[in-house]
Amino acid sequence: GAMARTVGCPLLSAVLLSCWCGLALAARPAPSAAAGVGGGNVSFVKAWCAGTEYPALCDATLSPYAAAVGDSPARLACAALNVTLAGARNATAAMRGMAAAGRLPPVAAEAAGDCVSMLGDAVGMLRQSVEAMAQVGAEAEQGHSQERTVRFQMDSVRTWASAALTDGDMCMEGFRGEAAGGGGVREAVRGHVAGLLHLTANALCIVGAMANQTAPP
Repeated sequence: GAMARTVGCPLLSAVLLSCWCGLALAARPAPSAAAGVGGGNVSFVKAWCAGTEYPALCDATLSPYAAAVGDSPARLACAALNVTLAGARNATAAMRGMAAAGRLPPVAAEAAGDCVSMLGDAVGMLRQSVEAMAQVGAEAEQGHSQERTVRFQMDSVRTWASAALTDGDMCMEGFRGEAAGGGGVREAVRGHVAGLLHLTANALCIVGAMANQTAPP
C-alpha cells in the first residue's frame, strides 16, 4: 500500500522533497567535528570533489555538509545543487542592486536588466533540479526507485543545470563591449556571476558522475 502510494505519486509535495534534500544542508558541523568524527565523510566529499572542475571550491562549499551527506552520492549531488541555487539567488540579488543603483551607462543598464532576468530563470531551473534530485534520492533510500524514472530525472537535472550555466554565461556576455562601461563594470559583474558559474559546473560534474554510477554496466 505505502509503496504504491509513493511510486504512484510523481508530484510529491515540494515541501517533502525539500525536507529530504534539506537533510544534506543540516546545521553546519563545527570544524572540529568535520575533522574528527566526520573525517570519513569529509574524505568522501573530497573524493567526489576531486573530479570536478573547481575542486578547491567544491571542498570549501560541500565539506561543511559532509556529516549529513554521509556516503550518499544523491545527498552530495543534492547539496551541490542547493549550494548552487543559493549562489544563483545571491547573484540575482547583486545584479538587481547593480541595475537599480542608476550609475550604469545605458548599454550596461540594459545588459544588467537582461542579466537579472536570465539569472532569475537560472534560479527557477536550479530549483527544479533540486526537487528532481531530492525525488531520486528519497525514492532510492525507500527502495522504490525504478531505473527508467531515475534516468529520466537525472537527465532532467542535467538539462536544467546546463541551461542555468548557459544563462550565467549569457549574462556575462552582455558586458563585453566598451559601451557597457568598460573593465570596471565587467569585473563587478564577473565578481557576482563567475562564482555561480563555477558552482554550477561543479554540481554538473557531481550529477554526471552519479548518473554514470547509477547507469547499468
